[in-house]
Amino acid sequence: MMKKIIIMVMSCNKDVFIDEEQAVRETWLKDVIDGKYENIDYMIYRGDEDLLNHKYEKDKHLLSLRCEDDYDHTFKKSYYAFYLLKKIFGEYDYVFKTNTSTYVNVPLLNQFIQELDNDDDYYSSDVYSLSNIAAPAPLDLYGRGNGLILSKKHIDTIITEGISFLYITNGPDDAYISNILNSYWIKKKENYIDHIKSFAHGWYRCIPTNHDFKHQLCTFGNTNIDWEFLRKFITVQIKIYHQDRSNEKEKHYELHKIFQENRYDKEELNRQTEFNKEYSKNYSVFIGSILGYIDFDNWKTIDKLNLYILEQNNKATDDVAYGIKNKWL
Repeated sequence: MMKKIIIMVMSCNKDVFIDEEQAVRETWLKDVIDGKYENIDYMIYRGDEDLLNHKYEKDKHLLSLRCEDDYDHTFKKSYYAFYLLKKIFGEYDYVFKTNTSTYVNVPLLNQFIQELDNDDDYYSSDVYSLSNIAAPAPLDLYGRGNGLILSKKHIDTIITEGISFLYITNGPDDAYISNILNSYWIKKKENYIDHIKSFAHGWYRCIPTNHDFKHQLCTFGNTNIDWEFLRKFITVQIKIYHQDRSNEKEKHYELHKIFQENRYDKEELNRQTEFNKEYSKNYSVFIGSILGYIDFDNWKTIDKLNLYILEQNNKATDDVAYGIKNKWL
């Protein structure tokens, strides 16, 4: 029996994200909307402080949550959405959480999840290890929320153990999600790094230069959208960093044209699924905007005090998370 998957697309009540919602519906999510995957359902979710109660519009697959809709309250928004999943969809096996600025390769995602055999492990598009993010300690690995594969067991753990984080107003939800899941394994006296993994993720014109950040597979400024290059990625980031984002939705259509013109056959789908499995064993770990990435095998052996000092001495002053907002550099 095929695993049932719920795709959750986090959005926001601002024009740029509403426009991207429409682009998502017309591109990578369209086959799901049209019912071409019997095992996959979806919802798009936003916050709305003016609501008296949470509201799900079944015809639009749109969940409006009675909570703040800003950057600092994304964990509350995602928590409520997780909490309502079973009520809305009934039983399910896995959740794929993403956002409106990520193109998702649904056929490869589906195949990859079908072959997962351990619901203790969670997967992310991009794994971070940062000195200023605690998950639960500084430098602990955490998975980016633009592409998270979470089992039903993970969702139940987040709902049960995430209440203490519910009203924290400090940054994105992904660090808190990993904090909860990592802490779960630490409390069970297991090594949490055995349970966090990554899959193949790319970027498309997210920055204006093609600077090498030492990622194994792609660069932030990548302009290559040939099928031979794109076919291995489960997700592709289209977010424009530190610039006007109003036109980034057009990149959904550009990528989708390539995926429509080059459909997988069974052999190729299996080949790229195996590629992602292999990559998950030694994926790239992000250690900062200036330092870029190191391989997971290297991260495991590197002295963490030295890494902490290295990161502290190599902060990007225009990075909101480090400089402009906190003003402590």
